[in-house]
Amino acid sequence: MPGNFVQRLLISDLVVSGFVESTLPSEMRTINGIKIDTNSAHFRVDRVFQGEPNDNFQFTWFALHVDGAESTAYAGPPLASFQSGKRYLIFLKKDKSSWVVAIPMYALEAELAPELPPSSVSDFSRLLPEQRYEAIAEELERAALLVPAPPPGVTGEAAVYFPEVFDLIGACGEPFYRQFLSSPSPELRADAFRWLDLIRARHMICTAGFATLK
Repeated sequence: MPGNFVQRLLISDLVVSGFVESTLPSEMRTINGIKIDTNSAHFRVDRVFQGEPNDNFQFTWFALHVDGAESTAYAGPPLASFQSGKRYLIFLKKDKSSWVVAIPMYALEAELAPELPPSSVSDFSRLLPEQRYEAIAEELERAALLVPAPPPGVTGEAAVYFPEVFDLIGACGEPFYRQFLSSPSPELRADAFRWLDLIRARHMICTAGFATLK
């Protein structure tokens, strides 16, 4: 599992955003004694961040197989899970003549806001890395800001996007974190403050010209 969000781009042949239009179960395989389900998803692209543009295609993803009442104990990173009608940022590799998730099983994908950002740019694949990172960070920021406030005692789903934004744009994400300092959740406020404190502790400055979300 890549430790840094940017590493997800480095290991991928294609990075795009868009909607999963449908999913289909494929077949069960046994790999190293573990039963795995291979699934197919039909994907409609709306933005390209890396790789050759393509309006829509099919890709393969994997899940642990559960046979009837049998349950599989698992402890590790989140597993991939795609739902029809949702918009995602996905990371894929070319496998012969088809597309497959860049790392089997693990959830590299990020769920995004259903509406695209107010930008006419749909193909970032030939732009500078910094421009691509900024655009992806904006997508993640928008998704985080749409997450409802969590129940008492937990940080909530919005905080999942905090390290990802930091990996992509560093100190330029400061305005994004500050928006959560007024959250009704003390846990979410504390986590946002932790990232702001990290920026200050490292004496990081936003010098790359990133336009952070307002």
